[in-house]
Amino acid sequence: MAKRKKQSNNESTVLKVAFILSVMTSIGLLIALTLVFQSVEAEKTKTKAAEAKEKVALTKAANFNYVSQTIQPMVGIGTIEERDEWNETENEEDVTSAKGEVESVEQAFEAFKISYPGLVPAGTDVNYVTVAKALSDRNKTLLNEKKQLQVQVAALNKQMVALRDSQRTDTATQFTDTQAKITTAVEDLATFRADRQATSAGIDAAKQKHTQALAAKDQEIANRDNQIADAQKRLDDQAENNLVTQLKARPKSERFEIPDGKITSVNEASGTVWINIGSTDDLKPLTTFSVYPTTQLGVMRGPEDIKGRIEVLKIIDGDFAECRIVEDSINDPILIGDQIYSPLWQRGISVHFALIGYFDIDGDGKSDRDRVKNIIRSAGGVIDAELSIDNSAEADAANLIREGGITVDTQYLVRGKTDTILNIDRQTYNRFETRAKDYNVESITINTLLNYAGYKNVKSSTGLGSGFDNETPEPLVKPTLPDEDKRNQLRFPPRRSESGGAF
Repeated sequence: MAKRKKQSNNESTVLKVAFILSVMTSIGLLIALTLVFQSVEAEKTKTKAAEAKEKVALTKAANFNYVSQTIQPMVGIGTIEERDEWNETENEEDVTSAKGEVESVEQAFEAFKISYPGLVPAGTDVNYVTVAKALSDRNKTLLNEKKQLQVQVAALNKQMVALRDSQRTDTATQFTDTQAKITTAVEDLATFRADRQATSAGIDAAKQKHTQALAAKDQEIANRDNQIADAQKRLDDQAENNLVTQLKARPKSERFEIPDGKITSVNEASGTVWINIGSTDDLKPLTTFSVYPTTQLGVMRGPEDIKGRIEVLKIIDGDFAECRIVEDSINDPILIGDQIYSPLWQRGISVHFALIGYFDIDGDGKSDRDRVKNIIRSAGGVIDAELSIDNSAEADAANLIREGGITVDTQYLVRGKTDTILNIDRQTYNRFETRAKDYNVESITINTLLNYAGYKNVKSSTGLGSGFDNETPEPLVKPTLPDEDKRNQLRFPPRRSESGGAF
């Protein structure tokens, strides 16, 4: 029994040991499997890490190569085309991170090239190397120029020092001489002061004496000047009186006997005539003339003497001018040899006029003062004096126009309506009239003047005969024949028709 129990206990122990061994064996196997699995995972991790590291290394190498290929043209090695060709053989994804940086570098390089225009010789690529070399060469050139300038400055400094020393020596010599002269001048001044004090009393007495003598001479000279001024005034008054006497003795109608020229040729078809005066006589285009018969003795005697009117078109030469017929009569046409005359113009000289009154030559109630002045001046006339008004409705002394003065050269006093001027300033009007009478100026109304000057369709007064009243002029009749029929109608220059014919 004990043996069997002992045997059971031994079996039980064996089983326990076997169980324990199996368990330990399982645990060992499990540990071994765990270690093997961990070793495999570690190898996989190591492999992935190696692959990732290799990938990073390849990416860095690709980026480095891309950047290198980009930088090389900037330092004169390779070209951008070579980089692009290399990039086509590589993985484009490997250089993505470098492209953004390279673009900014390329932009900076382009700005760099623009900032150095003309520095690198023509035909040479502009890059950091060539620009650096060009700057280095330029720096060497500037350094050489600086050395040359320094040498020149040193030479100039030596010259300046030498000149300064020379001037200093000269100045010292001049200062010594000046000191000596000052000493001499002081001594001379002391001597002069002593002499002046000695002679001062005598000089004062002599000065007072001479001052009194000069005052007496000045008074004598002033008296003589007054006597000379009085004598000169008497001479001027006498000369003025003599001139006025001569002017009053001059016949008023003296010039009316002499025509200004004559008709030398007539073209009836074109209404054109030619006269024997031109540029030599200072004739101007648009000057108008009245025409008188060749048998008429004297001109400007009456409106019935006028047979026509002409206007200068063109100055041919010194003694020849072309004119158009403004007005003539069919029964009494303008002929060769007829006389021409205008009070606005005189051969070789300017006719001088004075104007007085309110001028309305076309009867429209508006002032024609400027028009009258332009007519006179266009013919070469000169207006010496004027006493007129532009608006007769506004009778105010402030509106009265006073210009110039009548002189010995004034030939005509041209009158408009003077009642307004008489009402607002009779005293000025009387002085103007007196001056005109003293100088024997011929009085003529504006309408009569224009009529005799050859202006067409102008109402004017009856003439300059005795008893003519300038204040109440009668209408001046234009030269016409008595019978009112077609033969007596005024003939005008022919005009071209629309078809281009002569009539």
